[in-house]
Amino acid sequence: MDDTGLALVSLALIPPLLWCVHRLRIKKIKQYKSEISGLIEVLEKYNGEKILTINKYHHGISINQKDFDKSYWYFIATTALQHLKKKSHPEVLFLGLGANASSGIIDRKDPKIHQTIVEIDKYIVEACQEFFDLEKMRNLTLIEADAYKLIDKRPDFKNKFDVIVVDIFTGIPPYVSTKTNQPPFIEKLNKWSKKDGLIIFNRPANIQSDREDTKKLAAYLKTKFKEVKTSYIRDPRGYQNDIISAVR
Repeated sequence: MDDTGLALVSLALIPPLLWCVHRLRIKKIKQYKSEISGLIEVLEKYNGEKILTINKYHHGISINQKDFDKSYWYFIATTALQHLKKKSHPEVLFLGLGANASSGIIDRKDPKIHQTIVEIDKYIVEACQEFFDLEKMRNLTLIEADAYKLIDKRPDFKNKFDVIVVDIFTGIPPYVSTKTNQPPFIEKLNKWSKKDGLIIFNRPANIQSDREDTKKLAAYLKTKFKEVKTSYIRDPRGYQNDIISAVR
């Protein structure tokens, strides 16, 4: 190939290379320095999708993208909504706010459902209010507290919730809070659930050790709940999670 041909090939490669760079580009919108979680950042991808990260680990995304329905956040929301179909005055409790993804979908699908969200970090709350539509939630009680301490301080929550979502993640490995799969915590949490209530556990599934921990948790739950199901979700962005659904 002569120099002219090489030049033409090089010129032809420029548009696809620019397109790839455009697709990969992620810009930082805002960051927060939290004494509880560490470095919290809000990023935005080429397509407008926002990402919430804690110490560079992805904790949630915005819910307006077309393929959001392939995510585990959407799966959690639809699992909760299915359980709530015939409930009067439905009540949902989220332990952990993340990027307000599953809770945002529930609000969008059925704003009559009352949601209580417990989040320990004020900067997570602030980020969600600024960038993840938390301020648009229409039927919400937000509690800024440590869920592990709150569990002993709210007798008014006894038999209150139709659905409880356990989604407590941290800013350090293994990222999921390991206290959430311990029997003492689960037994206390179970008291907040209604007689036929559903408890959903969000668990990471990127490495085999995490999946083994999930199997142990599911085995324990089967001794306490009448119906336990584990679903593996892998969405196009690469997130991998096991979702355990347990019905009393």
